[in-house]
Amino acid sequence: MKTIKKILVPTDLSEFSVAAVDYVASLAERYKAKIYMLYVIEGEPSYRLLPVDGHSEAMPAHGEQEGKAELHRFVHRKVKQIGDVIEVVRRGEAQTEILRYAKEEGIDLIVMATHGRTGLAHVLMGSVAERVVRTSVVPVMTIKPAGFQSYLVTEKDIEEDLHLNV
Repeated sequence: MKTIKKILVPTDLSEFSVAAVDYVASLAERYKAKIYMLYVIEGEPSYRLLPVDGHSEAMPAHGEQEGKAELHRFVHRKVKQIGDVIEVVRRGEAQTEILRYAKEEGIDLIVMATHGRTGLAHVLMGSVAERVVRTSVVPVMTIKPAGFQSYLVTEKDIEEDLHLNV
């Protein structure tokens, strides 16, 4: 029987990503697992110029420090019931960084919401959760946020999606 000791919870800091929290809290309590909350800052850092003093270099406008502060506020406001959470910020493509971190840390389970900031845009572009499920060697548990539980996928949706992905 596989023991769950490390659970990764990717978040985009949206309300939708909180959907996984109750499940994660329950799993963590049952298995005495560590929870890792990962926020990925997408894209390359943008730079702004600081006043030139001979020693200054360009600094990221939205860097990891700001990302860490945002994640920390999010965890303390939205996921208090989990208890101790290891907060992690990475920069890059969300899917790639989620999978990379899971491998680096020896994660046993990834738990994530099926929808994030983009809402239903995944029907056309494919969601991060869908890409993680398809490519992860670590088991992935996906949770549908309350606002999307009544959304049913029809055969037409599936056919259109298959046509778009061919």
